[in-house]
Amino acid sequence: MTFTIQEVLERVAGILEEENGLRDSLEQIRGMYGMGSEQAWPAGVRILKAAPEHVDKALGSRYPAVSLFCDRVRSRPTEKLRRFSGEVQLSVEVRVSQDRLEGITEKLHYYSDAVRDVLERNRGCIGPGLYLSEETAVQIDPVKKGGSFYLQSSRVMCTVIVNRE
Repeated sequence: MTFTIQEVLERVAGILEEENGLRDSLEQIRGMYGMGSEQAWPAGVRILKAAPEHVDKALGSRYPAVSLFCDRVRSRPTEKLRRFSGEVQLSVEVRVSQDRLEGITEKLHYYSDAVRDVLERNRGCIGPGLYLSEETAVQIDPVKKGGSFYLQSSRVMCTVIVNRE
């Protein structure tokens, strides 16, 4: 059986949304960032790759926002008798917005670290023939206009190794 990109995306989205997922990580690291209990929870994980202005226009703006998308699928025929052997590179994009510059980057780091924590805690087998790699990378983008005056985003990148018969 081969795999679909959607299958990989839904599995990783499920990991982020499950009981010990993103909300649990946000609770655990709240004290390290000095965040109060008034911090907003992300509405959920959207499987979507779109510019913030298009998302705000089409779906309305709610921040923080978490989106998941596939960056690349790479076939690596290292295992000869497999139908597919390779990797899927995913990105989890975190967007925060507020009306002041002060604290926006710290808030982004808080949510990005929580996403990274979930991915690191769930390394290994995440489904039949799907393995979440130990490597993650975080890219922080500069603040720009958007959302509620100011918008900043980051991408937490990870790799899912796929080996299917």
